[in-house]
Amino acid sequence: MGFADAVNRCFGIGKCRHTTGGTMCPSFMVTREEQHSTRGRARLLFEMMGGHLAGGPGLRDPHVKQALDLCLSCKGCKGDCPVNVDMASYKAEFLSHYYAHRLRPRTAYTLGLIPLWARAASHAPRLVNSVMHTPGLAALAKAAAGVAPARDAPSFARETFRSWFEPHQGSATLRPVLLWPDTFTNYFQPDVAVAAVEVLEAAGFSVRIPRANLCCGRPLFDYGMLHT
Repeated sequence: MGFADAVNRCFGIGKCRHTTGGTMCPSFMVTREEQHSTRGRARLLFEMMGGHLAGGPGLRDPHVKQALDLCLSCKGCKGDCPVNVDMASYKAEFLSHYYAHRLRPRTAYTLGLIPLWARAASHAPRLVNSVMHTPGLAALAKAAAGVAPARDAPSFARETFRSWFEPHQGSATLRPVLLWPDTFTNYFQPDVAVAAVEVLEAAGFSVRIPRANLCCGRPLFDYGMLHT
């Protein structure tokens, strides 16, 4: 199904306008504005594809961009909507076109490319943590990254999960199972993956991990960096 067809899935039942129960749609629950409901966003996308908005045809309409800004890409609509409207995917596709051959906001490069920054920081995690938690330096780093000053910076683990796992020897006689450590587990919370290894081995499995550093791709997806 193409993008133009996908945005036609919504038939306007309005379940996304509920303010209690379910997941869909958190931004509407706060603003109570139609443009921030799944239905409202789907309608704007439909009008955009038909060339009926002030911005004209094409996937660079500022009205659609504004409506999608508060979408959390939580995929609540994918599960709660009767016709499974997937606004997170629509947003990613829209942003991919909207920023084609354009500079993106700073947060897209800092958070969307977090796998690259985390891998670099893993070579000197104590130094990076010191900078990110020292008053003054932390404020400068957050300002450069486009992160709100009130947000606490996460701490990088002193040892990544991959480093911990490297000398780990699984039993060749047990059933193999693949454990995929994502960016956040590997660089920020390796204890979660370590615990998973212990549980799997206790259950009689021999744990394997991918040879290459792999990211789930979600940070790139959230910022519409679909061709990165």
